[in-house]
Amino acid sequence: MNLRTVLIVDDEPGQRKLMREILSGEGYGVLEASGYREAVEAQEKHLGEIDLLVIDLVLPGGNGYELFKALREREPRLKVLFVCGRTGSEVRRFLDAPLPDVYFLQKPLHAEELLERLRTVLDSAGPLADAAAC
Repeated sequence: MNLRTVLIVDDEPGQRKLMREILSGEGYGVLEASGYREAVEAQEKHLGEIDLLVIDLVLPGGNGYELFKALREREPRLKVLFVCGRTGSEVRRFLDAPLPDVYFLQKPLHAEELLERLRTVLDSAGPLADAAAC
């Protein structure tokens, strides 16, 4: 059993469901949110630590990177894996951090790739470290 908690933030219900099924099937505790407000509420209501944020980079009314920074203020050890349907060059305009400092996974998602990248991020030294681009 894994005992790590992941907060999935994606405005696409089908993507959230897919990620929830993959991660819960591997023993991860899974919280879900469709956007900024729900993610903040999920973090506030959760009694334990959230180990990883799996978040769509592009969200209605904002971007996932800004949301990650807001959530990390409450949990400094929170790590992040961004999922996106855009290419690396398109992603740059959403971030105020260099691409090599952020982990990405390109949509459409595949179970084995999601789990492998998730383990890489969880095993990394910090919230943002040695990444692969989208």
